Amino acid sequence: MRHESKFSSWIRAGGQSTFVSPLTSLVILERKSSVVPDRLLDSIIDDALVAAVSRLNQYLPSGVSVDVSSVELTPIRDQLRAEVATRLTETGVAVGPNDPVITAIIARYAEILNGFLQAEGLHVDRYIWRSRDDSRVRAIHAANDDHIFFWSNPPEGGHPGQSWNCRCTAEPIIYPSAIPEGATCDILTGDRLASVFPDADSEKLSAIARELDLRVVSGQLDIRERLIHFLAQMRHEAGDDARLVEGLNYNPQGLRNTFDYFLDHPDDADLYGRMDVHPADQVSIANLAYANRLGNGDADSGDGWAYRGRSLFQLTGRANYRAFSEWHEANFGEGIGFETEPSRAAEPVYAVRSAVYFWLSHDLPGLADAELTDEATNTITAQINRRTRIYEDRRELMRSIRDGGRFDDICRFSVASPRFEDAE
Repeated sequence: MRHESKFSSWIRAGGQSTFVSPLTSLVILERKSSVVPDRLLDSIIDDALVAAVSRLNQYLPSGVSVDVSSVELTPIRDQLRAEVATRLTETGVAVGPNDPVITAIIARYAEILNGFLQAEGLHVDRYIWRSRDDSRVRAIHAANDDHIFFWSNPPEGGHPGQSWNCRCTAEPIIYPSAIPEGATCDILTGDRLASVFPDADSEKLSAIARELDLRVVSGQLDIRERLIHFLAQMRHEAGDDARLVEGLNYNPQGLRNTFDYFLDHPDDADLYGRMDVHPADQVSIANLAYANRLGNGDADSGDGWAYRGRSLFQLTGRANYRAFSEWHEANFGEGIGFETEPSRAAEPVYAVRSAVYFWLSHDLPGLADAELTDEATNTITAQINRRTRIYEDRRELMRSIRDGGRFDDICRFSVASPRFEDAE
């Protein structure tokens, strides 16, 4: 949860007790416990939205989510914020990650949102009442168990979620053929990414897909053109197997074609490149190719090898590792020093974040908005690797992903962590 107060750092540090501040208005709430009311309310209803989407998605076909961005959420968002504020005023604000008041609020409003998304998003007109099979279920709710109700005709006491601590849920009766166009969208999964990285390990792709899903909005990958350009460039940088560490197993001609140093020093290309009589000396290749550039020291410093390309967009050079560390700290607050721990940039989560960092810092979303054309691909390629001599390969990759249709209807929000503001 993201429910915040001036005590949040104390709680994360291991505090066990609960601080409760009764209040009579949001002004008093803000003064007494330094909770930012708007952020607290948005955090609670966002957590309810996460729970509602997760609950509803289990009834949809695999790889598909209810498209919250196609539903007008503003009215129910405002309603929930007002109701949650009233509830907190009545009970007092408990500052704790698992407080029963917060838990009950999220449970209730997740169920309200579940019903709202069923009726307004999927156009489901009926549901099956499901109650938990325990002694705490109220008699009136137990009597509804396993019965079918119409959203237009609530049972006595209201639909699930309309009373506190209902211990019940509405299981939608979904006819796939009746779901309106645009009511669902495709989840970004490892299986879907396998069409881009056919030789990649499935576990790695699943980890990459999970993090990409979380960055769809903040990474400005929320329209088809941007996502496809991003994937095409990522595929060229990381290869068929989605490698997260640069491969330097070049033959002499490959070295001369790829690196200016070896073009200018052809004898070194023969000395260090892969030949029948010896393997490629990848450490020396990196140290020579990246010496005295990108913030690196000379060839003897070892910086070229230490800060060789990693992540999905091949983060390269000491200066770029340092800049990524600063951006990552500002955006995620994790305090990881990629300059001191460069190998961590090859972990799937950080490999995705590094690619997003490059994508945003070079203003590539705007270039991607120029449609899925060869010209737009050329412009983006020049920003990613201006020295590359292989533009056609990237154009072919873009066209292949574009024409394959696997990413035409990807959800424009994070399925794992949807927020009301991302649907606006």
